[in-house]
Amino acid sequence: MQQNIRQDLQTIQRQLMAGQFQAAIALCRRVLAYAPNEPNTLYMMGVAAAQLGDAQTTRAAFDAALKVTPDRLELLLNYGNFLRETGAPERSVELLTRASQLSPNTAAVRQSLATTLFRLERFKEALSNAEVSVGLTPTDVVSWELAAGAAQRLGESDRALSLVRDALVNIPTSPKLHYALGQLSRERGDFGTANKAYEQARSLGFQSADLYRNNAESLLELGRPLEAAAFALEGLTHFPSDIPLHQVATRLHVESGATGDPVAALVKAARAERTNAALWETAIGFLKFLDRKEDEKRLLAEALASVSPKSPALLSLEAIARGDEGDTQAMMATYEELLQRFPQDVGLKFDFGIQLLKASAPQRANNLFDAVLRENPFDQMALGFKSTALRLMGDDRLNDLVDHEAMVFQVDVPIPDGYSSRSEYFSEVAAVLETLHHTHAHPIDQSVRGGTQTNGFLFRIAHPVIKQLEQQIRLAVAEALHRFPTGSAHPFWRRHFAGTQAEDVVFSGAWSVRLSAQGFHTNHMHPKGWISSALYIAVPDEVSGATDDAGYIQFGAPEEKLGLDLPPIRTIKPEVGSLVLFPSYMWHGTIPFSSEQPRITVAFDIVPHNE
Repeated sequence: MQQNIRQDLQTIQRQLMAGQFQAAIALCRRVLAYAPNEPNTLYMMGVAAAQLGDAQTTRAAFDAALKVTPDRLELLLNYGNFLRETGAPERSVELLTRASQLSPNTAAVRQSLATTLFRLERFKEALSNAEVSVGLTPTDVVSWELAAGAAQRLGESDRALSLVRDALVNIPTSPKLHYALGQLSRERGDFGTANKAYEQARSLGFQSADLYRNNAESLLELGRPLEAAAFALEGLTHFPSDIPLHQVATRLHVESGATGDPVAALVKAARAERTNAALWETAIGFLKFLDRKEDEKRLLAEALASVSPKSPALLSLEAIARGDEGDTQAMMATYEELLQRFPQDVGLKFDFGIQLLKASAPQRANNLFDAVLRENPFDQMALGFKSTALRLMGDDRLNDLVDHEAMVFQVDVPIPDGYSSRSEYFSEVAAVLETLHHTHAHPIDQSVRGGTQTNGFLFRIAHPVIKQLEQQIRLAVAEALHRFPTGSAHPFWRRHFAGTQAEDVVFSGAWSVRLSAQGFHTNHMHPKGWISSALYIAVPDEVSGATDDAGYIQFGAPEEKLGLDLPPIRTIKPEVGSLVLFPSYMWHGTIPFSSEQPRITVAFDIVPHNE
């Protein structure tokens, strides 16, 4: 029998090497019939089953093998990797940790353990194991990436950058590592280094839609907006179906003042890939932003007549078009039918609610927004539109949902040491912010009109004035939060965590806006925040000395395209250094003003640090 086992095991090994996994499993079963606990057979059966995606057989074989040979290194390694990839990472850590104890200097074990720990967001342990792995195999790209990624997720950006630079000393031709250098440099606001790293990665063969998006952003931040737009457009020749890249390319085309039709590439892609409903939806959405009503109408008709799946979003656009054409009954009937077909689609309920506001049916709209809020009680847009429905209904619950007095906070941002006056400090901040406005037109999908907006997260900029401004803002926000009530069930107040300090403030976005003559913000809300803001950095003389409310921030008036003509409930005069905080779901905008001087603000959204 020993001779038969030896021959059978050799045959199984040859079958595995030849990729004959079904045959290998069949022979394993025959061997196990006469040698039920033969460990090599159990192990190889698990390997073959894993290659075939037969999870049940893999687990059974590996578990049986572990009972016989619990300290077999290759078994612990392969089973640990299998468990990580099949949804059992905790058990994977257990086996891989045992493997690392048995053989602490095996790089493959350390790398696998680091990978699993990283997925479990146990970044400190992942970093430790990845660093052991790179010490054992300095030319292993994956281990370097794991180490740098874990350091980054721990907030140790300097360490992450140092790891990537060390990795490139050992593996200078790795396109992945050059790309990682680009990512870390861009996130730190070092756009020159990022641009060079992205280009090097590309020259070494790295290709991804993200590379084109991120390098386009770096070019924009370097003050080269036309090159940024061209680079994003070039990326679309390689990734014509990538919607995030289309969004960046279209935005940059408009904001850079490039010639040609900014939506042309999107329309071309939708026509080329007619079954991709998301491409049609994105193209139509941009035409809507650009207020190209006839083009929007024609493209929607083309999409509906094409072989594209009739997605809820596409059908919702059709219903909206009917309402825009004045056929309110057809719009409402279409939506009612869609809600029957797609009863769980939250987007349909939200879109229908907005159209009902326009159609003077606030009660039904309010019910739909309540349905959306049952799915997500903190949906800022649904809360904001619900406030409009309540206002149209004359419902007293409006004042509880959105109190324009108690929920709007004004606080002075303290100036750091070394400045003789607030005027001196904020003048310096304004001068730095001016250098960050690289575009020539307002973002097409934002509220700015007659001005420009900085790109990306403002506080990643490494300039010391920007970093200092972030810290001063944190102090002001913490002061305001100390005034918040606690123990409330209200959708705004209940998210406050008592005792929040400056270092606890979490920004979900931050940017600067520079408004020129007749510039303003359309009335809008912020979907990704809890508290939104306006910090006034520079205020024109015509606004600070005006007898009317030109240039003021206004609250309560909904967006104009609803056609409701509801006046603001409150306005606040902007003053340099004054920070205004308010719920992200509160309607707000800016009243137009006339001046040769710019109106410069910094705005940000924050979210609770304990969520």
